[in-house]
Amino acid sequence: PVEVDPEDMVRFAMEKPAYMAQYSVSDAVATFYLYEKYVHMFIFSLATIIPMNPEDVLRKGSGTLCETLLMVQATQKAIICPNKQVEPHAKFHNGHLIASEAYIG
Repeated sequence: PVEVDPEDMVRFAMEKPAYMAQYSVSDAVATFYLYEKYVHMFIFSLATIIPMNPEDVLRKGSGTLCETLLMVQATQKAIICPNKQVEPHAKFHNGHLIASEAYIG
């Protein structure tokens, strides 16, 4: 792979665009092989045990993935789970947004 010092990248882009294009291709190939070796099978393994598409597995956070896996396991074992509590995003009083609900009195 072609190596370029980060401090030289802008200068090389102006002075040696062909060299920087070669660096860009080299970097893309290295990134692809790292993805293939370490990430690809992990994503599809998660998508196998968690009932989500691979795209959804990539977009969700670890907490959501863990919660989904727990819900799947609970369903398989016939364990009842409570509904997820959802807080309203904004509260209003007389048509005005309440920034803080602290009582001042």
